[in-house]
Amino acid sequence: MKILNKIILSCALICQAQIVQAQNFTNINAIDVTGISKMEIIPDRVFVSVTLDERTDVKHAFTYKQQEDSLLSLMKTMQVPKNKIQIKDAGNDYLQVRKLGKSVIAHKTYLIELQNVKQLNMLFSRLDRWMVFKAWIEEVDHSKIDSLKKQGQIKAVKNAQEKAMYLLAPLGKSIGNVLYVSDVQDLSLARTFNYLAGVSDKRSKWSNAESDSEDNAANSVDFESMKLEYQVTVKFEIK
Repeated sequence: MKILNKIILSCALICQAQIVQAQNFTNINAIDVTGISKMEIIPDRVFVSVTLDERTDVKHAFTYKQQEDSLLSLMKTMQVPKNKIQIKDAGNDYLQVRKLGKSVIAHKTYLIELQNVKQLNMLFSRLDRWMVFKAWIEEVDHSKIDSLKKQGQIKAVKNAQEKAMYLLAPLGKSIGNVLYVSDVQDLSLARTFNYLAGVSDKRSKWSNAESDSEDNAANSVDFESMKLEYQVTVKFEIK
């Protein structure tokens, strides 16, 4: 019984404290403002998966070993560090080949980290010429994303302060103590990208793949900027 009384007393004290606090805010002249920050950044980390496999199409023969040697040679030419090239998966598949029965088809998937769209366009253009169908963008990111998030959140708070100051200035008032700061809302859009690449679509025509142009329109890649947006509500005392 004594424990129950203590619990009831504690709850009563907490409720009373909250009521007093609410009354204190009510008695203080204050202004609520919403601060917002927006920024756009270009991704500098592009993760691409490329699957190389043996081909049964004799008309466009380009062997598994040729594909792999060409890919690694291209990575060297593009000065992509070895630690940015990983083997994601390797193995064999049993496929039903017409008139030949079952056949063992070797395959290997590389995960490659690139830095920009120029590198990506070059890779996709070469993959098209090598008749590599399985290539796709896994993820785009920025190497300093955590730092940029903090900058955005700080800008949102500063924006709220500036807004409060210029709203009160015509009234001959100024801001006093900070009474309340809400959690920062992350309104950032998903990291998206747009791209057109023959290697990403089996409907691509061989004529596109055979082009010598690195800037072939059918292989162009265009990233949308990563959009970071933050919102915060701050209550200031009015002086």
